[in-house]
Amino acid sequence: MKSVNKLITRIISIYSQKLYFQIAYFHHRKRLPNLKNPQDLSELWIKRLLEGKINYYYYLADKYEVRKYVKECGCENILPHLYGFYTQGSQFDMTTLPEKFALKANWGATMNLICVDKSKYTQEMIRKQIDSWLSTPSYNNNERHYDLIKRKIICEEFIDDGTGGFPIDYKFICLKGNIRVILVCNGRETGHADYIPYDIHWNAKMDYCISKHEKSEILPRPKNLESMIATAKRLASGIDMVRIDLYSNGSKIWFGEMTLTPDGCIFRRWTQKAIDEMGDYYRTH
Repeated sequence: MKSVNKLITRIISIYSQKLYFQIAYFHHRKRLPNLKNPQDLSELWIKRLLEGKINYYYYLADKYEVRKYVKECGCENILPHLYGFYTQGSQFDMTTLPEKFALKANWGATMNLICVDKSKYTQEMIRKQIDSWLSTPSYNNNERHYDLIKRKIICEEFIDDGTGGFPIDYKFICLKGNIRVILVCNGRETGHADYIPYDIHWNAKMDYCISKHEKSEILPRPKNLESMIATAKRLASGIDMVRIDLYSNGSKIWFGEMTLTPDGCIFRRWTQKAIDEMGDYYRTH
């Protein structure tokens, strides 16, 4: 049934991007989006995408090309070490890599391989995975700016933030250059990540996350939170809407990515209160 639904969604998106968003928004919010006079953050973000404005910044969503932008912002020191990139699986050579490394597609999401033990993989296994990612279909639906990116798989250092598992992901929702919410993603190595929203003073905003994504355990405030905030604001300067993903071990900061369409602009993890308040901020600033 899921495969059928995905096929139907793909067919709809090919013929009408607007209809795709109306259905996706209705499916989650139980009402049609107001795209003529958008109010909440999801409606505002969808409208901006439909107008094609996000395409002007497509290179920021390119996990390879964005490194140039980060350097231009004076933040080169936060870039993870780049071991190389591949445009076909046969180019991958495991013998040149350390025990731990991270592979990810420079476009889109979910195409990641975090290696913490090379003995669990063979070179042929990873080469096939790279070719599989590179041959995935184009983005015919909501995030068409990814099709403007020249595809490659990049290999970066494994980020060790001292937690013992996958690093904690700090996602800064930035509107008109200012940070409205920090969505913290933790425990991805378990297969079921926890998401906790915080404001810039590290007050948990549990009423911003729908119940199935809530977690009662509050994470410690990062020792270098102020530096992370300053870094996110520098990277977001001059951009109306963007999400900046960073990692930290309390003293060092690493750059993750810049996302131009978080959660496909639908914000499934967020309550209506959250997107209403963030939408109000965007419209009044």
